[in-house]
Amino acid sequence: MEPEQTQSPEVSSKPGPLRKWSADRLLGISAISVSFMTFLVLIYQTQIIREQQLLSALPYLQTGNIGFSAPDYTFFLKNEGVGPAFIEDIVIKYKGKVWEGKDLAEFLMVADPVVGQLPNIYYSNLKPGMLIPAGGSLSVIDVRQDHQTSLKFADILSNYEEQGFGFELIYSSVYGERWKITHESIAPEKL
Repeated sequence: MEPEQTQSPEVSSKPGPLRKWSADRLLGISAISVSFMTFLVLIYQTQIIREQQLLSALPYLQTGNIGFSAPDYTFFLKNEGVGPAFIEDIVIKYKGKVWEGKDLAEFLMVADPVVGQLPNIYYSNLKPGMLIPAGGSLSVIDVRQDHQTSLKFADILSNYEEQGFGFELIYSSVYGERWKITHESIAPEKL
């Protein structure tokens, strides 16, 4: 007698309308999803690190006066930031004209020859290309221990302002971010 042959059901090669998800397929999709989310978190963390890096080298220039019309007078530029400031450009406005790239103190001396002849007056150059280190300052104009010179210089500065004197200083950080301060600035303006 011959053994009875059982027929095996034929496996259809056509996909059915409801195909079951296998564990391998679910695991693969989960791995891809986790990888994508990790990529997004990495991009966000990189952005945060970049912002921290920029802030760790932030220069913050300020101008000010000490002892206006007192025996000791100083007009200064100070970097209150945590990174160096690279002076890129200085624009001076006076009597409706604009001078770019000029030294500020030298301009004050040339615009009114009396300033250059005053006793006990000292100045420092402030030109494009200079660096003001973090925490550093520069005394642009100094009058030392001379009340008469200080009063005369205060009068000359008042005349400058009446005739439209002003300045604009553009500087940058080590990362190339740029700011501007003017004679009227309270805080630097980011460009």
